[in-house]
Amino acid sequence: MIGAAIDLAGRLRLCPGRQPALDSTRRDWLPALAAGRPAADLPALVGALFSLCGHAHRWAAQAAVQAAGGLAPVVDAAARRAHRLATLKDQWMRLAADWPRTLPGAPAGDAMAALLRDSPLWRTGLDDAQRLHALPNWLATQVLGQPLDAWLADVAGDPVDQPWRWAAQGASPLAVLLHSQRAARALATPVGALDLLAEAAHCLPALAELMTQPGFAMRPHWQGRVPDTGPWSRQAGALPCASAGERLAARLIETLRLAGPDGDDWLAMGALPLAPGEGLAWVEMARGLLVHRVRLQDSADGPLLADARVLAPTEWNVHPQGHLAQSLAALDPADAEAAARLAVAFDPCVAFEVAPPGAEQNPAMPQRRQEDPRCMN
Repeated sequence: MIGAAIDLAGRLRLCPGRQPALDSTRRDWLPALAAGRPAADLPALVGALFSLCGHAHRWAAQAAVQAAGGLAPVVDAAARRAHRLATLKDQWMRLAADWPRTLPGAPAGDAMAALLRDSPLWRTGLDDAQRLHALPNWLATQVLGQPLDAWLADVAGDPVDQPWRWAAQGASPLAVLLHSQRAARALATPVGALDLLAEAAHCLPALAELMTQPGFAMRPHWQGRVPDTGPWSRQAGALPCASAGERLAARLIETLRLAGPDGDDWLAMGALPLAPGEGLAWVEMARGLLVHRVRLQDSADGPLLADARVLAPTEWNVHPQGHLAQSLAALDPADAEAAARLAVAFDPCVAFEVAPPGAEQNPAMPQRRQEDPRCMN
């Protein structure tokens, strides 16, 4: 079974106030696991490797294989609706299940767990359309204390301060949770989000070429820099990300935008053929921009995978020269709470630990660990 004998997801050690400020045991397993397999097996393979956000990986893998076969997959309304709903669930799980567990100073998670159970997103007896139809009213009455469209309009006018004003005045478990993290607003982060989709016809083939380079998937770069990617970097509209607090708020804002009337169109997704037998697909998923690249070879039994590569959001965000690493390096070495808040704000989607001052940089030696074993995105 995948992951039975090796740590596929890896883990991350945060070393505040030090250089380097990040240690990682993550590895690029997909090329070795995929080589020689039937191309049709790739969606199931990546769904097993990347269990959280698996829907996005499966879609991107299938679209990349189709593009490599010379097809341009059509992103129809049904695909957008399915991706919207799956991403809503991912984001809501992050807010309601992971934030209470991983953010320092967060209130006990019982109230958020009850809110999660009550959400229409998982309500039995409803189909997907009914879940999405019920969501705005549930959010208005159980979470926001006002109509969803009014909340979104207020935040659109002031995305930096309005989420925190709402949190300070609100009584819902989510408002209380966000208010508990107001110290994150003082944790400055560099600004410079990944932006490949504005000029996709030029940028994505260039990225595809870089993805063939050994080691690129684990240490990506673009035009001499290491940008980050997340809910603040969407093609449909960027959100402020100059602090850990703004990045936390961006995840909340995106979750509510996905629940709103334009939610189907919020996340970009697409694919393109690169050359005969080669294809690329991309999708904006919960943690940022995901890219899959495949190269096929013919066989008597159908196309096989000659090469399969994935560039996950985590590799931009936990890059040793990236924005999270820079922010960690600027901290007091003893400030474990600030380090944890920064990590959750960038959302590495991998188990992390904060090294105590003076500790050797060895990610195999757990200190303060925050586990998220469900994925390796």
